[in-house]
Amino acid sequence: MKEQVFVDSSFWIALLDQKDQNHSIARDHIKALLQNYRIRLSDFIVFETMTYLNCSIKRHDLALTFLRKTESPGISVINVDETIKSKSVEWFKKYPGNNLSITDCASFVLMKSHAIPFYAGFDKHFKEMGLLDVFTHMRID
Repeated sequence: MKEQVFVDSSFWIALLDQKDQNHSIARDHIKALLQNYRIRLSDFIVFETMTYLNCSIKRHDLALTFLRKTESPGISVINVDETIKSKSVEWFKKYPGNNLSITDCASFVLMKSHAIPFYAGFDKHFKEMGLLDVFTHMRID
């Protein structure tokens, strides 16, 4: 069975925005991720990514492309329920100096509660929280 990987907004944005500094890394890794891992992300990540694509780089078309991509086989969107929200707020309060977003905190809680061992993304907070970067541990079949 394929291992799970949580894919952060920073990865999706880099993949879709050719001007992003990490675009080539995301582009070079997406195929291996899709072939070798079960892709997980949260509804918060979907909303955050769509908002960035639509509002920051003014690409409504890319936001819709991303939304369609989240409906692909092998990609699962996990809804942030009330329990996860509550735990995310606790995490947020616990790390006041880390400049974490509530979406970051929800991602960490979801990874822990769903036993997702790896993340794919370029947000330093995942590594700071001791989570495993899939690019360092990538398994290719």
